[in-house]
Amino acid sequence: MAKELSALEQLKASRNPLRVIDDIYKEALEGVPLKEEYIGLLKWYGMYPHINSDGREDKKYFMKRIKLVDTSMNLEQLKVMAKIGQDYAQGLVDFTNRQNVQFHYIQIKDMPEIFKLLESVGLTSRMASGDGPRPIMTCPVGGIDKDEIFDARELVKNVDTYFDKNDDRFCNFPRKYKIGISGCACHCASHEIQDVAFTAFKTEMGEVLFDLTIGGGLSKSKQIATRANRYVKPEQVQDVAVACAEIFRDNGNRDNRNKARVRHLLNDWGIEKFVAEIEKVIGYSLQEGLVEPKITSSENRNHFGINKAKQDGESYVGFATNSGRVAGEDFQAMYDICKKYNAGGITITATQNFIVYGVKDEVAQNLADEFANLGYPYIPTPFRARLQSCTGKEFCKFGITETKEFAKKFLVELENRFPDFKEDVTMAISGCGNGCSHPQISDIGFVGGMIRHNGERVEGYEVLLGGNLEGTTNSRLARKVGVKVPATGLVDYVGQLINDYKADNLGQKRFKDYLAALQPAGAVEQDD
Repeated sequence: MAKELSALEQLKASRNPLRVIDDIYKEALEGVPLKEEYIGLLKWYGMYPHINSDGREDKKYFMKRIKLVDTSMNLEQLKVMAKIGQDYAQGLVDFTNRQNVQFHYIQIKDMPEIFKLLESVGLTSRMASGDGPRPIMTCPVGGIDKDEIFDARELVKNVDTYFDKNDDRFCNFPRKYKIGISGCACHCASHEIQDVAFTAFKTEMGEVLFDLTIGGGLSKSKQIATRANRYVKPEQVQDVAVACAEIFRDNGNRDNRNKARVRHLLNDWGIEKFVAEIEKVIGYSLQEGLVEPKITSSENRNHFGINKAKQDGESYVGFATNSGRVAGEDFQAMYDICKKYNAGGITITATQNFIVYGVKDEVAQNLADEFANLGYPYIPTPFRARLQSCTGKEFCKFGITETKEFAKKFLVELENRFPDFKEDVTMAISGCGNGCSHPQISDIGFVGGMIRHNGERVEGYEVLLGGNLEGTTNSRLARKVGVKVPATGLVDYVGQLINDYKADNLGQKRFKDYLAALQPAGAVEQDD
């Protein structure tokens, strides 16, 4: 006998959750208290309850994620975001690797004012999360970088707008749906780990096409995307993105959330059937594309430093954060500096860093220096350039270890201990096996858990080595090396890897290649 669904379960299963949340939103603006049974639906507005020290949800405080459609905040938007960070988030702000901004310590009573502030500058948290299309990954210097292959900003906005206007069809998927659309010359949008991605390239004749990849993703069921062996014209991108969404909506696994991602459907069907279904939905055949474009390796997918822009007399400047966390007063200072030099605004990268765009050439160095003095270097150390961390147990119900503040200290200690280290290295610290900070594709990945060390159970990390993104053919997932390190020993462990590499590089010219070549038997066990 089938289980009888509760009223709330029926609501989630059979109605558009966004319609309910829209009603809550309108009531919130009028000061109507939030009903307890609707808290679980707030994720469609980018909100998740914080976690108490005992691991239970704390419905007093929420994390709130703001959707940045093209990764950018202009000056007025940046001003409002800085105000929210200081006035309502206790100064705790995170930049995410999905190019959004997260605020912490948000209270329901403050939502009406936050909604008004966001609306006043054209921002929203609607569909920032939930089981529907997530914000689209794209290059943060689209339309700005003079070397880009294609300015994909309009495509991104058009696809996002289509999903938003047709939310009754696209807001209640089996699970989240992640898209990438990018014309970046260095492939910074990480198309290999998106459910569906469109990566621009130029043919020998100079025509711009997008290489279509399907079924990438990380978490516990990690895999690199599969090429569809199809090229997509710019005017076809929206058709294909929507078709893939419909296919996932109608055929994705709704009985098991662990199997409710595009990659599982792809694995069940095979790429040929998936592509045939896309062409059936769109009503025409896509151009065959058997050759993968040349793809940049992940350590070179950066936009740091002072760079000449497409626009005459303008530059853009790329900066590094420390693990993606930005203090509220720093957020305000970012706005003040941008305002002082009349910059255009800020965009967020896929590595928890940021870019200031619309900077006049003659003031670019001064602006860069002021940000560097604030603690955000434009020529970062290798450690700072590519270190990511997730939310961790501080706020996430899945987190086992504390990550953000720990990662910040870890980074500074590495920089102090190895000031002359110049090799490219990507690192990620994750508070649990879901790996939201991408340890699965990092040169050095740390996955949090409780381990035994010196006879006690302590916070520690399982080590993964050798991950990298470089297209569907040359990408590799990091592998476990049989080492678990207590949190207090992470700097020593990385230091040992560096010193071992200096002593014997195993015939490798780069540190990242050395890490990929290391065999599990050769690793040094740190866990007793």
